[in-house]
Amino acid sequence: MAGSGTAQLRDPAAALVRVENLVVEFPAGSRRVHAVSDVSFDVFPGETLGIVGESGCGKSTTGRALLQLPRPTSGKVLFEGKDLTSLSREEMRQHRTKIQIIFQDPVSSLYPRRTIAQLMVEPLDIWKIGTPEERLERAKAMLTEVSLDFETVSWRKPYEFSIGQCQRISIARALMLNPRLIICDEPVSALDVSVQAQILNLLEDMKRRYGLTLVFISHDLAVVKHVSDRVAVMFLGKLCEVADSTSLYAQPSHPYTRALLMASVISSRAVARTEPSGPEVSRKDLETQSELPSSITPPSGCRYRTRCPRAEAVCAAREPIMREIRPNHFVACHFPIGAPPSNESLATNTNGDANAR
Repeated sequence: MAGSGTAQLRDPAAALVRVENLVVEFPAGSRRVHAVSDVSFDVFPGETLGIVGESGCGKSTTGRALLQLPRPTSGKVLFEGKDLTSLSREEMRQHRTKIQIIFQDPVSSLYPRRTIAQLMVEPLDIWKIGTPEERLERAKAMLTEVSLDFETVSWRKPYEFSIGQCQRISIARALMLNPRLIICDEPVSALDVSVQAQILNLLEDMKRRYGLTLVFISHDLAVVKHVSDRVAVMFLGKLCEVADSTSLYAQPSHPYTRALLMASVISSRAVARTEPSGPEVSRKDLETQSELPSSITPPSGCRYRTRCPRAEAVCAAREPIMREIRPNHFVACHFPIGAPPSNESLATNTNGDANAR
């Protein structure tokens, strides 16, 4: 899995967000943590891109790198055609009005000493948008949009609300500056299942009403399937599979994607419907073999090979490159499930046979 390449990128003129060869590394003593390694994807206006993977795969770091928090080590983040990595601090500050983020823990993301009214109008205060009365009216309208009564909640503080209510407030606050892109960093993982459904439906409603574009980050494939138009699967800082939601869940081709599906909360009947066409797949193909490798010293070649039951010698020797195996379905794997092997694996096998002779 874990491969590089830009085959999955579409028309650059039509993309609202285009990430090219993104690398994010952090110092760890004398070594480096390879949090995100050569990741490329794009998001079109009005689209929801789901980024999914287990804890530590780099999905949240990828989302925050879009906001330049932190600034990437290398690569490009193009928003509305402008490379955010080349902007000054003040220029980036201005662009952040168009890009907002909803955090995983809504309670800690809201300053506890301010009232909800103060938190809501703060973005407008900072940018001096409208009169004080107009700012309060905007706050009232946004809270009403998320089914909260302004008169009831405006004078209270965040710790007086449930987690679900705080997430509604966070969504309302994110909309105060009319952003074009919202990064949702696991926005429902801390919520009860019933509240999760309410928040997901709210996000979908806000997306339609305000023409939003979403990057939705989660470890839960069932949630991602519900909200995403396109899904990117990550493992240890790399992309392994990118496809539209229907194709990825109907025919997951990477062993890691298949393992995630089997481990998700999707019902056994729904998982059974995801079997790909072609040769039958054994349960062994769905199992992982070891602990997660270190992001400080990642494996050579394919980063998933130490856990993959389909791995062969070529997986250690050569990193798989993202390639299209069916229309708009891309995978970085030498031996994808239900698809032909990569050219690199065939070349290695041919050379091996010749050497043997």
